[in-house]
Amino acid sequence: MPTLTCPVCGGSIEIPDDALPGELFEHEECGAQLELEIDENGKMRLKQAEEVSEDWGE
Repeated sequence: MPTLTCPVCGGSIEIPDDALPGELFEHEECGAQLELEIDENGKMRLKQAEEVSEDWGE
C-alpha cells in the first residue's frame, strides 16, 4: 500500500493498491475527508474533499 501525506495535518495515510481516482478517505489522525487524485503519470496525491451541501431543488 502506498503511503501519502495528509494535506491538512501532514500526517501519513495508507492508501489501498486498488484505490480509484475520486475515492474518499478519512484521515484518522485529524478527521479530514480526503479525495484521491491520480495524474496522467500515475502519481497519487490527496486533496481535501469538497463539502457537498444539500440541494433543495433551487
